[in-house]
Amino acid sequence: MTSTDYPMPSQTPPPLELEAVTSEPARVTEPTTEVEGLTIQEAASAYGLSESTVRRLIKGKPPKVNAVKVPGPKGIEYRIPPNSLEVLGYKVKVTQSGAVLTAARANLEAETLATKVRDLESTLEVERIRREAAEQRSVDLEQSLSDLREVIAKLPKALEPAAPRRRWFKKS
Repeated sequence: MTSTDYPMPSQTPPPLELEAVTSEPARVTEPTTEVEGLTIQEAASAYGLSESTVRRLIKGKPPKVNAVKVPGPKGIEYRIPPNSLEVLGYKVKVTQSGAVLTAARANLEAETLATKVRDLESTLEVERIRREAAEQRSVDLEQSLSDLREVIAKLPKALEPAAPRRRWFKKS
């Protein structure tokens, strides 16, 4: 090996050249405008799809769903127009009342039901404690009643006049 095979420390290697490939710029709306549409999570929940399926539909080549990027609470997020998934043949899941079941609504309903269940469980526990206390009072009262009956049964004997006692020093 010769010294020409390796660059000398004083020599700087030529800069790497990268191909200039740019992708289509993201469509971001103004933060002041409110964009109609579903988030990826809401769309997945509403149409019964997984989030990765919805992402594949958005990022496919060519995209099958025309989603718009908007600023959200955690950064940029996609908003999917409500009818764009229906055009592809997906149907909206509906609840018994006919309302579209989105992830946010489902979470809210679940939290509401969980709160009601906790309230009912605590009420049930209070009533169980009251019932046990009432049963214990009933047992105590039954015991007191049986004790009183025994005392009343012995009462006539106690009220009878006692036979006169004969004194020991008197002779009869």
